[in-house]
Amino acid sequence: MKRVLKGFTLIEIIVVVAIVGIIAVVLYSFFINNFKVVQEETKIAQIESQAKRLEDTIKQWLQMADQQSIVGYSASEKVSMIVYEDSLSTSGTSVVISYEPSTKGLRINKNGVITHYLDGKITSFDIEDNPPQIIIQYTVDLGIRGQTRTFKIIYNRRYDW
Repeated sequence: MKRVLKGFTLIEIIVVVAIVGIIAVVLYSFFINNFKVVQEETKIAQIESQAKRLEDTIKQWLQMADQQSIVGYSASEKVSMIVYEDSLSTSGTSVVISYEPSTKGLRINKNGVITHYLDGKITSFDIEDNPPQIIIQYTVDLGIRGQTRTFKIIYNRRYDW
């Protein structure tokens, strides 16, 4: 009696390996591209978060500042003010916000303590001081495919003196 061997031929195995290989390459490409997109979106979100936090801080300082002390210097790209951070303060805190073109970032000098914001990310910083209004506008490079976002602060000084 002749025994019939059951199994796969070499050609069948090669075809299956080729199909599995093609599927693996497609899935790998899909996951790698999605991973890159997620990384880019995370980076954009971090930069936008820093820029928004800076915008909120500047708005808060402008509201808490002695309104007569708020001065915008267009030529030197800086804003200075005296901020009263709580109701018990008798002397305010000096705050100077300035743009550093060499580092493409903002420097905030608060009573001699300098803090750096968004170094290498700010492509433009403009100030228009037309009393009672002051406009501070800065453009942030998001670092991905040339994307930028512009933040604009428009503040009307209170004349309660």
